[in-house]
Amino acid sequence: MDIKKAKTYLEKINLLYQGIQDDGQISPIEKKLMLDYISNLYDCFWYNEAPAVVEKPAKKSKKDKVKATTKKINKPVPAPKPVAPPAPVVEKPEPVVEKKEAAPPPPPQAQEVKEEKPKPRKYDFELPKARNTSAAPAANKAYNELFEQEATKDLSQKISQRPLSNLKRAWGVADKFLVINELFGKDVSSFDEAIDTLNNMSSMEEARAYIEGNLIDKHQWMDDAKLEQAKRFIKTVRRRYL
Repeated sequence: MDIKKAKTYLEKINLLYQGIQDDGQISPIEKKLMLDYISNLYDCFWYNEAPAVVEKPAKKSKKDKVKATTKKINKPVPAPKPVAPPAPVVEKPEPVVEKKEAAPPPPPQAQEVKEEKPKPRKYDFELPKARNTSAAPAANKAYNELFEQEATKDLSQKISQRPLSNLKRAWGVADKFLVINELFGKDVSSFDEAIDTLNNMSSMEEARAYIEGNLIDKHQWMDDAKLEQAKRFIKTVRRRYL
């Protein structure tokens, strides 16, 4: 039984219960999180492995040892079997094959030389294509505070900025629960739609344009109560395009 883990899950259950009690209602994600905590707490008290009992072999008496040695001595040793000598290897002479001289090739016949007309050259390169002069959407300077990058100072910050291949794996259960509640108004479908869209983008510039046009004003991320959580969310999204 793991007392430390049981204490941790009890604290998580109490904290989540207080949040549910304050709101007066429970959302599907809160219900799933509560069931996971209760299941883990149950496992902490259920599994209790008993130590394995190792049976020691019984000690042999001196009489048994003497009998065993006498039995080994009385056994007759079989005589070695005679080994037949290997059969002699007779080498067969290789047949001598006479090489025939090849007949000389016939003299080449005179061929008429035809004048070939020069063919038009085909160049291996393609003509340069016209560049796409359409500019990317300009970033809104009012949101620069959300997209600021801090310089990495220690090892923990460098580890937290490693690249991500899939944003769906960027948050644990508890962190994902906080992001949905604080930044997406407890709307799980809105969070999933945003993550799928950001996963399919190829650069942080495209991601910023999507966040500015669809998320910041809609969910009021510039409010003081949501500003820090929004910065952490955008910092995690930036790791997708490193």
